[in-house]
Parts: sequence; structure tokens; C-alpha cells
Amino acid sequence: MPWCPICKNEYIEGKTHCPDCDADLVEKLPEEPEEEPAPVSDLTPEELADIAARTASASQMNTHVSARDRHSEMKSSAWTFLAVGGIGFLVITLALAGVLILPFNTFSLAVMEGMFLIFLVIAGISFKNAMKILDDISREDDLETRIRTWADKHLTMEDLTAGIEEDTPEEMKYFIISEAIRERLMPAFPEVDDAYAEELVETLYNELFQ
Repeated sequence: MPWCPICKNEYIEGKTHCPDCDADLVEKLPEEPEEEPAPVSDLTPEELADIAARTASASQMNTHVSARDRHSEMKSSAWTFLAVGGIGFLVITLALAGVLILPFNTFSLAVMEGMFLIFLVIAGISFKNAMKILDDISREDDLETRIRTWADKHLTMEDLTAGIEEDTPEEMKYFIISEAIRERLMPAFPEVDDAYAEELVETLYNELFQ
């Protein structure tokens, strides 16, 4: 498939010119060399302190909830609404039919039955949303597999600790290495949000160094 060398858009076979960039299409885009982050040894104390501050801030803002956890919470809520709504609707229906005697008038019973009916509707919507999250789980699992394959190839203890002095405090080493992992991870996987990236950095750091 031909590509535009300027906007990087892909065109169908037979196209030879990009109308947006006014450029001739090429069969293959040239590979762009990966930009290597600056060696730790070249960083100033101020830059190291900034790395530590940004890493600590990102850690405190970590609010990532995995698709698998969201699916579990959604199903749990759905079952709760279904149980409460189903039992309540049945009891009120029996009361309206005169089978059960409750200390409420007909209007109050009708209002409560409507409320429990709403619970059943919420349960149905929750189950439907939980089913939709299954696609997110599949995509997240695929993304994590690709990230781990990439990490096995691009993240090594020797590379991440290059330039770090032996007398560097352990906490500062953690901040420096975490930032180095993040700087390599984010360009390779720009679809990863900040919260998920922080969780991945923590996981990868622990697997490599602990």
C-alpha cells in the first residue's frame, strides 16, 4: 500500500499522489531511529531532583483501574440491583394483590414497586455494560502482552543503571530508573494513559530489580 512521506497517511493501491501534502506517495515509509534518552551521568542535580519530584507526583496520582476490575465491579453492582429489585418487586406485587399485608396504602406500595422496577432496569443496564467491558479486557490483555514482549527486548538492568553512581541513594536510584523506564515506554506505546503507565513502570521496575 502506498504512503505519504509527509503526513504518513496510507492510500489504496493505484494512488500515486497525496492531495493534502501535494507529495508523491512511496511504497514504504523510512524507519525513524529511536531517540535515546540522555544518559543519567549527563543530568544535573536540578534535573535529577525534577525527575524525583515528577515520579513522586505521578505515583500519588495513580488511579488506574483495569478493565478486569471494572468488569468485576460492574457485575457485582448488577447482581446487587437485581437481587434487591427482584425481591422488592415480588414482595410489593404480592402486597398489591392482597396476598401479603404491609402497613402501607396502595399509593405508597405503587411508588415502591416503581422504585424496585427501576432497580431491575439498572441491573439490566449494568449487565449490558459489563458485557461491553469484555472487549476492553481483551484489548488490555493484548496491550500488556505487547508491552511485556517489548520490555524483554528493550529494558535491561545494565542499560537502565548505566551512568548511575554506586553511592547514589536508593530512593534516588528508584526515581531515576523509573523515569528511564517511562521515557522508553511512552513513545513506544502512546495509547497508554498516565495512570496505567505509572502502574506499568512500578511493575516493570519491581520485576527487574526486586
